[in-house]
Amino acid sequence: MRAVLLALSTATCLLGAADPISLPVPAPPASLCQSRPAAADAPAQALLPGYGTGGFAVRTTSPQAQAYFTNGMQLAHAFAHEPAIAAFRRAVQLDPACAMCVWGEAWSRGPTINYTIDADKIAELAVLADRAAALAVDGPPKERALVAALQRRYHDGGGDGAGDLAFAEAMDALVRTAPDDDAIAIVAADAWMIPASHHRDRQHLDRAVGLLAAVLARHPADSGAIHFYIHATEMNGVGADALPYVQRLQALAPAASHLVHMPSHTWFWTGHYREAKQANVDAVAIDRANTLAGKAADDVFELPYHGHNVHFGTAGALMDGDGAAALALAAPVLERLPKIKEGEAWPQVVLGSAYFAYGRHADDAAIAALPDPGEKLPLARALWRYAHGEAAARRGDTKALRGFAAEVAADARRVDGLGRFQPKARALAEVARDVLRGRLAMLEGRAGDAIAFYRRAATLQDDELDGIADPPIFWYPVRRSLAAALLSEGRTADAAREAKKVLVRWVGDPLSERILADVDAATGRPAEAQRWLDGTRAHWNGDVAAVPLALL
Repeated sequence: MRAVLLALSTATCLLGAADPISLPVPAPPASLCQSRPAAADAPAQALLPGYGTGGFAVRTTSPQAQAYFTNGMQLAHAFAHEPAIAAFRRAVQLDPACAMCVWGEAWSRGPTINYTIDADKIAELAVLADRAAALAVDGPPKERALVAALQRRYHDGGGDGAGDLAFAEAMDALVRTAPDDDAIAIVAADAWMIPASHHRDRQHLDRAVGLLAAVLARHPADSGAIHFYIHATEMNGVGADALPYVQRLQALAPAASHLVHMPSHTWFWTGHYREAKQANVDAVAIDRANTLAGKAADDVFELPYHGHNVHFGTAGALMDGDGAAALALAAPVLERLPKIKEGEAWPQVVLGSAYFAYGRHADDAAIAALPDPGEKLPLARALWRYAHGEAAARRGDTKALRGFAAEVAADARRVDGLGRFQPKARALAEVARDVLRGRLAMLEGRAGDAIAFYRRAATLQDDELDGIADPPIFWYPVRRSLAAALLSEGRTADAAREAKKVLVRWVGDPLSERILADVDAATGRPAEAQRWLDGTRAHWNGDVAAVPLALL
């Protein structure tokens, strides 16, 4: 599922160190920066403000333990995983008899929609949950029920097993006894999303969406509920339902780079590409400020979701036609090439997003300076050559373009050694190959050949690449190019049909809307054409009419 395979960002962290990214966004105040992640077993030393809402009253003799428990819930709901664990450990340190403080540590160290945990960790957390149970034996019924639910997670094999479902069922039962308890409902919704994510199905997602919608109906400014509602609605194919809430999330959690980024999951798939870009530019600025202030990892790419922010921001910038932003985001990723190891798939995918930006927007000198990834990274090499091919197409150099298309074809055949991702990696390289072949055919006036190449690439993209990552691992809807090729042959009805197919999935794609404007203009409907063009102004950086038909 595209919404949840963010393990991509973890892989990106392997790419190595980076210079600070220069972006046109002011750095947030140092007080809003995430603290450096605690050592493996260290408790937090300070509360971290700016991570949103969350938490509830627990049985403790220490007001400070309560404060750290609350902060731990806020951090966990913001996917600030290590600081959340550290906050719960500090709460336990302040009040060792606090059952829910121990519960918080055991819960926050468990699986998420993005990560599983291994058998050794499950066993360790089962012991921790049992410790919480012993402390809660004479405690409030709510606390005993929460602890018992967590015991089911770890004793039944949670972390990508039956325990995850058992935990969700137990939390759901608890919701039914306390239907107005927001904290319980949010944990329950998250619990339902985890097995759906890991097994890539929509089972129980309706329930998760419903639980979160009920919380937001009561408290529309609950940042944790908004966060999970964005994920749940996107995973369930109803992402637009989150639109009423996404705009407020950044203000609710200005220090949480992941929550600042999160609206882009809704923005991108509802056609607000500029807003999706900006959300990630803002998140990247927070990450950068954390690193520069010494309050986070020494290397910004070591932050768990930084790579995802960069990748998503690049995708939004490309769809918005903002070359400057795309290149600013892409440049530090390219510097990680020496860190990528043979057989690592996702780092090559993220590197590919940087190549897409360079291919479409960098000048010839910058393209020529891109180092060859080498034969040990065949997917990266294919996408590196694709960038050269796109640049050749922009300058109309058909001889160079023909050579790069042939080289990408050879690279696609050599994509190997990438484990379960290999078929997808090969499909990605083949899409890049056929796009270059289509570009060449269009520039040479062979629209019929371009139609065949683009149709094959679009089908491959739809069948093999759509839905496996968010953002998409190929940067634009190739069916748009098919529509452009059909239009160039005068097949206006066919072009309109294909462009409208694009807009079902890639809502508001401005260049597909431009094709529909061209169709209306060519068929004597100037008013309709103008309406399409007027609509593109809100989500395209420049004049859509300036993009040559051969490059759409």
